[in-house]
Amino acid sequence: MEILSLGEKIKKLRKEKNLTLKELAGNRITAAQISHIERDKSYPSQDLLEYFAKKLDVSIDYLLESKDVQAKKITNNLLTKCKIYIKSGEFEKAKEEINKVIEICKEYQLYENYGEAKFLSGLICLNEKNYELAVDNFERSLIFNIKVSNFEKIIQCYLEIGKIYLEEGFYKVALDKFIQGENLFLEHEIKNNEIKKELYTYMSYCYIKLEDNIKSLRYAKKIHEIEDSEKNIKKKADSLFLIGSNLLDMGKWDEAKEYLNKALKIYEEENKKNEFAKTQIIMSKIYSKLKKYEDALECVKKAYITKREYEDRELINVLFEYINILIDTCDFENAKKYGKKALAISIRIRDKRLEYKSLKYYAKVYQKEGDLNTAIEHLKKCLYIIEEIGDKKELADLYIQLAQTYSKLSKEKELEYYTKGIEIYKELDIIEE
Repeated sequence: MEILSLGEKIKKLRKEKNLTLKELAGNRITAAQISHIERDKSYPSQDLLEYFAKKLDVSIDYLLESKDVQAKKITNNLLTKCKIYIKSGEFEKAKEEINKVIEICKEYQLYENYGEAKFLSGLICLNEKNYELAVDNFERSLIFNIKVSNFEKIIQCYLEIGKIYLEEGFYKVALDKFIQGENLFLEHEIKNNEIKKELYTYMSYCYIKLEDNIKSLRYAKKIHEIEDSEKNIKKKADSLFLIGSNLLDMGKWDEAKEYLNKALKIYEEENKKNEFAKTQIIMSKIYSKLKKYEDALECVKKAYITKREYEDRELINVLFEYINILIDTCDFENAKKYGKKALAISIRIRDKRLEYKSLKYYAKVYQKEGDLNTAIEHLKKCLYIIEEIGDKKELADLYIQLAQTYSKLSKEKELEYYTKGIEIYKELDIIEE
């Protein structure tokens, strides 16, 4: 992947064909003149270029291709390789390709590809949970894309930065990034519905978190309008589901049920198992809020039957909802049974976070049953996992939960764990000294 001048190309091709200067020169030119051309000391005429192209079996376009054009083509190919590595999860190989791209882009001032390289670096950091470095890369990508007026990529940068702030719980900051992206969409009349729908989805979610359900619903309906215009039945179901979820959060149970039932019908027709199970879980939550536990149980059973052949994270979340309903109906034995299943799958798929949540559900069952000692035993197992994960906020919450559980057994232990939780909250500036 060398970037060569015209003279360097001629010299390279000549040597590959094992030709001497004299042999390449033939009767058309002297060996000394060839030497000058190869050292870029002189430039061949059009006739001579045609002669070289024929003699060396290449096109004239190849010979005339500038270093800048070569650099652009090489970095395009390297970026494509990088994207393949990222999709394959081979992040170290992707980083190697990105470093090559950046070096070439620096030398030839290829701002667009420099911006793409930084964007891909951000995606890798995001996958590695290095949010600070991910934001830095996306912001650098933003700068390069502003230089070349690549507005679609600028919006994608705002989108990715917003998603990071959303993940970290900074909903107002995240929303500000999404709004900047939306403004660019409107200002430049960009026609990429996929990015627009993703943007509106996250904006809708932000407004939910900021307890502005009216605006959340407004953006959910915008997504539905886009899906409706595209006549994409599966995506239409997704937007109906989002609207139904928003209505559920607003406490509009009957309207939520109407939208969710529409989504459910589409999912059943399309046989989309994950989405079908997801909708059943939402429906079960509605029925639980209405204290219609038999209907809630029926919905969650459908979700479980749909997903039980897959031992994945979605199945575990279905089991968590199943456990909640079983606790509400005081069916503690079955709650323990499904808690055990959730824990086993979490261990099998090596997801420490879900293993932690499974143990907490176990503790919840025993606590509701009145067996506080066994509940505490499971909560203490949670301590080891959350310490290993390194989530201090969650650790503090767990200490407070242990304190509350000990409140009926030991005032000394209650105070011990309560103190530990408060100390971490102070360390994290959640509460003041």
